[in-house]
Amino acid sequence: MTQKTLQIATFGQDKEGILAGLRNFPIHKLILLHYKDDTKPVEEFSSGLRSTLGIPVSLRLIEQPDIIRSAMEHVSQIIKDEGSNYEQILINVSAGDKMIGCAALSCAFVNGIKAFGTDMKGEPMLLPILKLSYNEIISDAKIKILQAIDNIGGIVESLDQLSKHCEFGKPLLSYHIHGSSESKGLVQLGLVDVERLERGRTKITLNTLGKMLISTK
Repeated sequence: MTQKTLQIATFGQDKEGILAGLRNFPIHKLILLHYKDDTKPVEEFSSGLRSTLGIPVSLRLIEQPDIIRSAMEHVSQIIKDEGSNYEQILINVSAGDKMIGCAALSCAFVNGIKAFGTDMKGEPMLLPILKLSYNEIISDAKIKILQAIDNIGGIVESLDQLSKHCEFGKPLLSYHIHGSSESKGLVQLGLVDVERLERGRTKITLNTLGKMLISTK
């Protein structure tokens, strides 16, 4: 039995990748991620799909220049709004420029969603994605620390400063940030960058992947 499927696809001048996804994978609804400059062509393209295929198509505007965060916010909201209505969600990254494709692939990685592109012959090709979403790997405590750093402005100059903005003391903060022999910290997970300052202080910066992760919360 065909799984009820929602496809999310990046949009660009080369639309053949989107059509290849529709031909080769189940489709019950399509959501297109696009830039403002592509508003008119994506509206015309989606109108054609609605009339020829009879499937619902909706559009999501990806804001520039913060393309990755915008895509993460949209995909997170799509999952919340639509996830219970479909048995699977697929992300098609074969159309659009490199940045929107990378953003969509990052969304698949963080949320544990299957993604696909197209090969040299234009045939769909499934891409390797974690079976578990990044959200399921990161503990609630680490999420709270990331959110605290973000609320401060994305950068803290010391663990003392950070401890004033979250519920954890310095030893526990150090554990979650730097990790141990048994558990990876936020640094090893690639979610923050650290820099040693004078007097033993540690500067902690929320990086792009860390920002992406908390934008789904």
